[in-house]
Amino acid sequence: MNSILLIGDIVGYGNLGMSVMLPILSHMKYEIYRLPSSLVSNNFGYGKFAVLDTTDYMRQCIDVWEEQGFTVDAVCTGFLVSKEQAQLVTDYCRRLKARGTRIFVDPIMADDGELYNGLTQQTVEYMREICKVADVIVPNVTEAQFLTGLFLGKESLTMSEAETL
Repeated sequence: MNSILLIGDIVGYGNLGMSVMLPILSHMKYEIYRLPSSLVSNNFGYGKFAVLDTTDYMRQCIDVWEEQGFTVDAVCTGFLVSKEQAQLVTDYCRRLKARGTRIFVDPIMADDGELYNGLTQQTVEYMREICKVADVIVPNVTEAQFLTGLFLGKESLTMSEAETL
């Protein structure tokens, strides 16, 4: 695996999203490509934030990349803004996977027992759809609880429950 496409948010204030993955993977000598899902002023924990949805730009990029025949060895997805964007990414990942691309999904949507500020059950539904395409899924415990519907609201899990999750 030599080339990786990162699909996720670019956060202006804070070290989150793509800005964390990029230097690590670059240092590991991977060729990195980027498809920003959104520009976010700061993380959602501050309560107030601004989000620029880039779905139209993403659609244009994907069309150009497919027309040009661009390929990548792996895709890593992160924060997705909307159902429409998640469907676009899911469909694109499905096409890439059919050509041998590995798909890694981080269903960024929740932590500490709650969905992030502004996200809803609809977010959980579209994240479930993209997870169906993934080769590897890397949710945190809260995200795994929402995705599976198991142990929702439970703050600590037994080893058996964690394995089930």
